[in-house]
Amino acid sequence: MIISADVRTYLLYKLKKLRKQFPQFSELIEGKTFINKGISGPQNFLSELLISIEENKLAKITPNLLSSNVHILNFGFYSKIWHYVPLKPKRQVLLRLDGIGIDSDNNYKKKDIEKNTLKLIERSSYLIYQSSFCKNCFKDIYGSLPSGEVIINGANKDLPISELSLNIQNNINTYFKKKYFVVAGRYNSRKRIQEVINEFNNFEIGNLIVLSNVPEKMKFKNRRILYLGMINPYIARYIISNSISLIHFDRYDWCPNIVVNAVFDGVPIICSNFGGTPEIAKKSSFLVDEFPKDLPHNLEGINFAKKVDFPSLLFKERIIDVWNIEPNKKPDKSYDIKYTSKKYINLAAMLMKLKSN
Repeated sequence: MIISADVRTYLLYKLKKLRKQFPQFSELIEGKTFINKGISGPQNFLSELLISIEENKLAKITPNLLSSNVHILNFGFYSKIWHYVPLKPKRQVLLRLDGIGIDSDNNYKKKDIEKNTLKLIERSSYLIYQSSFCKNCFKDIYGSLPSGEVIINGANKDLPISELSLNIQNNINTYFKKKYFVVAGRYNSRKRIQEVINEFNNFEIGNLIVLSNVPEKMKFKNRRILYLGMINPYIARYIISNSISLIHFDRYDWCPNIVVNAVFDGVPIICSNFGGTPEIAKKSSFLVDEFPKDLPHNLEGINFAKKVDFPSLLFKERIIDVWNIEPNKKPDKSYDIKYTSKKYINLAAMLMKLKSN
């Protein structure tokens, strides 16, 4: 079997393979170079998936759509040519869906995204949703959809740990001398990173590492808060794996890779009780019950979540719980990406079988 993906993701997959083969060049790859800029979550995950597919000898990988048996079309990162031309027969296309953009408050942008999403759905024969939350939201917006199923993203068990990663971690240990929390992600209102920083600045408990592009004017001069910016995903994961908890307080994330990796590594998650995050974190989560338990998984629920104030008291309770208890780390190996890649290949095999009938 031959699987294809978009050219840029294929190049990232090749680059990551080179990093494994030549670890002496890891600092070039992990430093502030091209791999550290402009890589989306969907692109990063799919490149890891391609590596797993190849390493487990499940299929061959190519950027050439014409020579592949099945193409994985990645919503959130794909060639815009798909909007105008079906580059491959739909019976040979798997569409991987997450919720990027469908919750936009910009009506013009939202309508444009919905139109383009419908185009991609029309050009695909089977849909893969990143979470049940994601699936429910898409069905609410688009109604009747082609066949599909939920496959939560997976984590690579072989986390590359370079000299650069070790040096950064040693500096963190020297700086804090004690345990620490991590909050990570792009700086925007939905992820509520600034609100988390505000809480740590306001109460005297816990150390916080911030892996986000926080504007300089929004940073506090507080020794318990360390700003490291948006760093390479491998280094970020290593820092998180050594923390006592990852704080992922997004109002309603779809399927955050950073949470999948943390749960796989056994790191407890502090998160809200709505969206895809609690679905992924499961027993690893310290839920903040800020939303009604019957809040629907659709646009109505999303719009409600957008308006809720930050639950300072509930959040503080969870921080104190984790800081004082320091829960044991229990890795969840069910998120091993080798299992995820087998699920993708089983679907690809199903499409090939349908094609031959």
